[in-house]
Amino acid sequence: MNNLKGKNAILYRRVSTTDQKLYGNSLNAQQSSLKDFCNKNSMKIIKEFQEDFSAKNFNRPEWKKLNEFAKKNKSNIDYLLVVDWDRFSRNTYDALGVIQNFEKISVEVNCINRWVDYNDPNQKLMQLMYLGMPEVDNKVRSQKVKVGMRQGLKEGRWNVKQPIGYIKGKDELGKPLMRKDPFKAILVRELFELFATGLYSQNELLKINKFKLLNLSKSNFSRILKNIVYSGRIRVPANNEEPEQVVNALHKNIIEIETFNKVQYHLGVKSRYKQKPKKFDNTLYLRGHLKCVKCGSNLTGSGSKSKTGKIHHYYHCNPRKGCNERFKIKDAHVELINLFKGLKPSDEVCELFKMVLEDHYKTSKESQYKEIKSVENDIVKLEERQNKLLDKLLEEVINNVTYKKHSENIDFEINEKKQKLINLSNYQKDLREYIEFGLKLMQNLDVFFEQGDIHIKNKLLSSIFEEKMEFDGEKYRTLKFKESFDYMYKKINELQHFENKTGDNLSNVSRFVLEMGLEPIRPLLIIGF
Repeated sequence: MNNLKGKNAILYRRVSTTDQKLYGNSLNAQQSSLKDFCNKNSMKIIKEFQEDFSAKNFNRPEWKKLNEFAKKNKSNIDYLLVVDWDRFSRNTYDALGVIQNFEKISVEVNCINRWVDYNDPNQKLMQLMYLGMPEVDNKVRSQKVKVGMRQGLKEGRWNVKQPIGYIKGKDELGKPLMRKDPFKAILVRELFELFATGLYSQNELLKINKFKLLNLSKSNFSRILKNIVYSGRIRVPANNEEPEQVVNALHKNIIEIETFNKVQYHLGVKSRYKQKPKKFDNTLYLRGHLKCVKCGSNLTGSGSKSKTGKIHHYYHCNPRKGCNERFKIKDAHVELINLFKGLKPSDEVCELFKMVLEDHYKTSKESQYKEIKSVENDIVKLEERQNKLLDKLLEEVINNVTYKKHSENIDFEINEKKQKLINLSNYQKDLREYIEFGLKLMQNLDVFFEQGDIHIKNKLLSSIFEEKMEFDGEKYRTLKFKESFDYMYKKINELQHFENKTGDNLSNVSRFVLEMGLEPIRPLLIIGF
């Protein structure tokens, strides 16, 4: 530290956060110490630099300015001074490289509190320690933060940025506990519930006006749908020998677990069977639902201008394949409406079908009640097993590893039973509404179709027909219906035989009811009306 008199120095001081810069006195304290050192040693201060930025690397705004200044004025600078080495850097490897670069332009980097004599090899070793200590300190603190955050996750406390639909909050002890956003949580729940029906793509949902308020991109929306935190659970990632686990969260859920599971199912299905997005045309709404009766290829559609300038639209095959199949769209559209009218059951049959359904489900209620009680008993027994397991852990009969292994298995069984219980409880939920709407849809399929927009038309066609339709220019060939629609339609038709009979007991026709394993109406109910 000898012979510093008359030497020129640039000063660098740093804090790591804006709060320290605005409210603390660290920068002022550093400035005072550096100036006192220079005055004491009769050194001339050429320029000062200060900033609030992390020292993990040298990609810092003010440091870049300092670096440029030093290069341009290298002939007039002898020292770059800092108060402590941790103000200079918290990365040993980077710091040594920067010190070497400054050495090449004859500028010595040094610290007023832990001065290093570069001519003494022993002090070079000390410098390595000075530079290494801040890096080790950073890593120790980082590890503590990670351990603390992981422990918080295991306790069910979400401790990172709140996902869309939640806002910051605190519990009764003043600890962070996010809470539902009163406005966005409702929209997020609707997004999950609509996607869970399987009738909407992510793109379709994002185009609905009210959801635009969430300002979601497709990638953000996809991440939301996969985020288990919305169901009131938290996924704790694996760490060393500790496996990944899912725990119950302390915050309130926005959606039910069964809704989340349905969404994951549809995400999996759609990822396995990716299709190109369909281009909908209000005029050619059957495009994508027709195939050629001659060659079996998919039909497309287009407009053709006549000599008078009027445009006529046709469905046609691809001429490049050598097929000249072609017919007017009006013929195909009118015949489809006639087909829907032909599917219409009479009012009397619908009433009978409704009575049969209601009677069937009433008689099955007792067996359903017994099954619910059985599942509830299973859950109680599993919870008792879990409590006994905990007692054994507390009594040190078993170790923590054994407890976790068996406890996780029991948790899985309990969740499965609870899911089954929810399904059983929801079995008759809104049954009358489903029956009423389903039959109304069957009786007015032509009206619903004609009045629906292009998206509803496409959803109806996809929900009713198993395969693409074949139109020969006059009529549709035998159509293959979706299993659920076909089953319901056939059962209603069979009831036609009982339409004019009197005195038939409901039990005599109950065999025509849809079986409990099949979902007859629901797929058509959430079509969008």
